[in-house]
Amino acid sequence: MKILRHTLNGLATLALAGLWSNVTAQELFSDNFDTDTSANWSIYTSQADTAVVFAYDYSADGIPAAPHSSGTTLGVKFTANMVAGQSPEAAGLNIVPKGQNFSGDYVLKFDLWINANGPFPAGGTGSTEFASAGIGLAGDGALLWHGAAPAGVGWFAVSGEGGASQDFRAYVGTTMQGEGPVYFANGSPERDNSHPYYATTFPGGQTPPASQTAAHPQQTGALNVGTVGFAWRQVEISKVGDEVVWSIDGLPIAKLTGSGNGISLNGNISVGYFDPFNSVSDNPALSFGIVDNVRVEFIPEPSTLALGVLGFGAWLLARRRS
Repeated sequence: MKILRHTLNGLATLALAGLWSNVTAQELFSDNFDTDTSANWSIYTSQADTAVVFAYDYSADGIPAAPHSSGTTLGVKFTANMVAGQSPEAAGLNIVPKGQNFSGDYVLKFDLWINANGPFPAGGTGSTEFASAGIGLAGDGALLWHGAAPAGVGWFAVSGEGGASQDFRAYVGTTMQGEGPVYFANGSPERDNSHPYYATTFPGGQTPPASQTAAHPQQTGALNVGTVGFAWRQVEISKVGDEVVWSIDGLPIAKLTGSGNGISLNGNISVGYFDPFNSVSDNPALSFGIVDNVRVEFIPEPSTLALGVLGFGAWLLARRRS
């Protein structure tokens, strides 16, 4: 009987995950970028030295189809801070879907690839750049990056090759949040990729695509542990009740709350890219981010999931006794 209880508990957990997946498949918004949908998005940039390309064929960079694509290799390409001599050189941009306003409990999901210029693991000059995403923007949004963001907007950012002292970041407006309770792991250096918390999910060793190495001799070596670059990552920002939780490949990274951090819980979403440093990439062709398959999905009330799991457990118990 004890073994049965453990089995039921384990299966109930799996059932919960399955039910969550099935129910949250109710999409409130989606864009797979297989066509040029730029007219449906507001584009915000900090200066001219940024670019966003819709329906970009990233297979030209040796990148395979994103996990949630149907075999296509079209997405949105972001670049920032590519030209020396701009003032200031640090730059960022983001895109926001027009006419969207999300409330209740929901989750923003998308596939993310961050490319960088080598050699690795350290990266070449100007290799450290960040992908960003946030929720709670008013109307059709606003500029959202390291240098500018509306007050009360909660958003998150991650570097590609681990070249910053704070590779995983949570922001409220333009203020980067401290270590404290905003993060799930313990330890003062946890925003850095070298923290053990990230090692299991991001074991390191990613290398540039073979075609990049063939075309650019500097694309050698492999990334360190705790880095997210040179691989497709599933990014999620879920809003449930008062909490907003950011995760990558299922690993919770950080959370913000409406009550504790004063962030807006309802509104529009944003995805983007930025370079907070003045150094320019020594090979702009290799420094970019790709976003694909953006979705916003409904999250059911906990009671809905609980009833489903209880029903599943009862069914298993009845099967066991029959």
